[in-house]
Amino acid sequence: MSLSVKRFVGGPLETNAYLVADEETKDAIVIDAPEGVTSEITDAVAAHQYVISAIVITHGHWDHIVDTNDLRRALKAPVLTHAGVAGRITDPVPDASPVPVAAAEVDGELDEGDTVAVGGHTFVVRHLPGHDPAHIALYSAADKLFFGGDIIFPGGHGTTEIPGSDQATMDATIKRLLDMPGDVTVYPGHGVPTTFGEERAWMEAIASRAS
Repeated sequence: MSLSVKRFVGGPLETNAYLVADEETKDAIVIDAPEGVTSEITDAVAAHQYVISAIVITHGHWDHIVDTNDLRRALKAPVLTHAGVAGRITDPVPDASPVPVAAAEVDGELDEGDTVAVGGHTFVVRHLPGHDPAHIALYSAADKLFFGGDIIFPGGHGTTEIPGSDQATMDATIKRLLDMPGDVTVYPGHGVPTTFGEERAWMEAIASRAS
């Protein structure tokens, strides 16, 4: 059973959303909800006759949650995220974003070790703080896929210079990821896909200073 991954870029920070589907069963999930991606995603869902089982939000920064309410309504799918993110979706802070963020319901919580199914495929939830204290990622060892939000980018990691982020915590998170196989594809929250092998050098340098 093959998984397909479709990337949609939205908002002023060119944030990625992903439509991940089991092409055999037509079961699919959406990962993250940047501004302006709803119509493109719903068109793709209709064209391929996918059934969306979940909208997974990796973390609570505004650029990843703007379209959460629109996607939830359009796709009639539950929103799942970490408990520490839920409040930022259900009750967005006014003026915390350069664009309006509509409140959305959160239907379930995810934490380390939980699983998210996509047809016959299973993703394990990783809690990976540093950029955001409640940041999660999805990893399928069998499919060699890692949807990492703002943890891993080509050439570096998400900023730790904003409220709630912490460099020492990020260092420890990167150290935890050093055992990931090099041929696992990383789909980041911004930019193009990479692999853990391609990012190994800077990850090792970061991890070396972690306690």
